[in-house]
Amino acid sequence: MLKNLVLIGILAMGLMTFTYGQKNNVYAELGGAGYSRTLNYERMLSNNILVRMGYGSGKGASEDESPNKSKVRFMPLGAAYLMGSGDHKFELGGGMTMLQGALEMRGEYIGSNATYFGGGYRYQMATGGLLFNLKAYYLTIGRFSSPWAGMSVGWTL
Repeated sequence: MLKNLVLIGILAMGLMTFTYGQKNNVYAELGGAGYSRTLNYERMLSNNILVRMGYGSGKGASEDESPNKSKVRFMPLGAAYLMGSGDHKFELGGGMTMLQGALEMRGEYIGSNATYFGGGYRYQMATGGLLFNLKAYYLTIGRFSSPWAGMSVGWTL
């Protein structure tokens, strides 16, 4: 049953790409929704709506004070809306970043997921090619929250 649903989903995405000409974006982000650095994949559902998923990792924290720091993984998932015409657009979106591992912030260990809202400048060639983003975010992780920034460089396929 699950295999059939996956095949139907892949077929539907393929037909939508052929019919509506959606684009796939692959980019690296420094800062941003993934907290440190992530590699991301975006799918343009229409000319103005996109969904994203990413993966990044870094040094985490361990509550038992061991000298070996554990690894923490960041997996941002989200959606955004693009405003404007041509190659230069304003992006507004949000989502959540799943954390696997623990972070230490102000002496407290945080292992919960983060939510984010953000917006900023996006350069994306309509015919494919270079993708560039500069965004400001507001991240909430556990009981902590703060403004954050991110920069992305990648390619539209």
